Amino acid sequence: MNKLSRIPIFVLLSVFYVSLFSFCYAAFEPIPIGARPAALGGAYTAVADDVYSTYYNPAGLSLIPRTEFTTQYSQMYMGLWDKSNLAYSFLGLAQPLKFKKDFGTIGFSMLVFNSGTYYKETTLAFSYGKNFRIGGVKKLDVGFTVKSLSIGYGQDDYTFDSLNNDGITSSLQTGTAKADSLFDKFGFNKSAVAYDFGFKYSLFTNYKIGFMAANINEPNIALDNTDESKLPRVYNLGFMHNAESFLLSIDLSSREMNKINDSRVSVGGEKFLPFGFGLRSSIIVGTNEFTNIAFGFGYKTTGLQLDYAMEYPISGIKGTMGNHKVSLILRFGPVMHLPEETGALQLALAKEQKATEAEHKALEAEQKTRLETEQKLAKKNQELEAANKEIGKLREKLEELLRRPVPVIPAPVEQAPVKTPPVGKTPAKAGTGVKTPVTPVITELPLTLSGNIERQYFDEYNAYRKTADKLVFSTRITKIQQIVAKYKGKKIDISSAQDEYKVLLEEQRNQQRMYIDSLTYYRKMVAKGIDNKSQSDLLKKIINRYEQFGIDVSEARKELNAVK
Repeated sequence: MNKLSRIPIFVLLSVFYVSLFSFCYAAFEPIPIGARPAALGGAYTAVADDVYSTYYNPAGLSLIPRTEFTTQYSQMYMGLWDKSNLAYSFLGLAQPLKFKKDFGTIGFSMLVFNSGTYYKETTLAFSYGKNFRIGGVKKLDVGFTVKSLSIGYGQDDYTFDSLNNDGITSSLQTGTAKADSLFDKFGFNKSAVAYDFGFKYSLFTNYKIGFMAANINEPNIALDNTDESKLPRVYNLGFMHNAESFLLSIDLSSREMNKINDSRVSVGGEKFLPFGFGLRSSIIVGTNEFTNIAFGFGYKTTGLQLDYAMEYPISGIKGTMGNHKVSLILRFGPVMHLPEETGALQLALAKEQKATEAEHKALEAEQKTRLETEQKLAKKNQELEAANKEIGKLREKLEELLRRPVPVIPAPVEQAPVKTPPVGKTPAKAGTGVKTPVTPVITELPLTLSGNIERQYFDEYNAYRKTADKLVFSTRITKIQQIVAKYKGKKIDISSAQDEYKVLLEEQRNQQRMYIDSLTYYRKMVAKGIDNKSQSDLLKKIINRYEQFGIDVSEARKELNAVK
């Protein structure tokens, strides 16, 4: 084949894929990928629910229940008169992520378009999709894609002469191969990064809308790197109705190239047949009198899906046998989440799932409450253990006070009356030996008619003294108190009784302090939580111990009555 017969290839590329002066008008053309989407005319924005979501709408990845792998090869425009070999291939992988919770789905894909050795486009994509519940029902799917775009041109006589077409493919001076000025200046390869974003939303039962924005950043993939050579941003708006036995989808696609709008409307339908078979057909119309039709069929099981599609151009290229696509999807691995259901089944599933989630939340709340209770009990046990230790220390101190022996106070010594001279006599002067006249001594008369008050005091005191060490402390101190009170101020010597009373009073004060300490220890033990029996026993011991010393134990008795 001579070089001129090769020229139509580049004419075709300039129309559909490459313009060497703008290098992007038709580069990375949004062509249908996958046999099922192609048979639906590319009206897949709202339908996307498999591995091809990486291309049509990454939000659809969230609907994939298990790992999916696809491969596809397509021969484009078969039967062209110049035997042009236009083809593309596609590989895709989608993997749901679920570790106790649903973390969405990731996808990887590679799309390669080539025309023999003359031209090649490669798209590597990473996608992510995640589902969001609204009112407990799967309603919103969101996703994004990051794409690496690269183009390459062959290096031979045909590409070297593709612009000038003057037959000169080598330097006139050296005779060596020399590329056209554009290739010579910018090279034969270019790459860029692009971003896509999409979402799907369930309007009603079996009705969905989808949106996809491709090439959001409008990357420049042309060799000359001019602003006019940017990839246009592409917007796709889709609508889908998914009934029990058929599916209907509509897509509106729009992009603007050099201020010229290019829009297309795709309408596709699918009929579900028994045993996993399905029939599909579609029509695409757009600006510049663009019209395409497509049809296809497929077979689907739980682990495999095989599809075929044929696209036929009504306008534009003539004398072609159309585009033929065959794609294979393999599904394997564990089911990470349930596939999307439709109609009443979806609502019932959502209701059941909501009830399950409520049950799980209730169980989690119960477990949380149980854990909090166990923690409180552990803390309470620690506090109780600390309280028991404290009670033990307090009890030991209280018992030590109560175990102290009752002090033994010996009987007081006998007090003898003071001797005085007989009435009417005076003592003789020492050494004189001479008796002097006695001057009568006038003394006070007794306060009582029974005799000398002093004698009465001595009698009472000595009678007390003889039995003092046998008396109960409270009786003993009461009696000596009465004797002191009776004879105090009578101008007689009652020092022995007063000394006895002071000794007893000091001991009573000491016992009073011990009583207060004992009651304090007891009350601290009550605050730490001793039982009623222990309270009663301790109070009885306190009362019995200190009541014998004439201590006012009314507070202890009051608390004892309260315990009973």
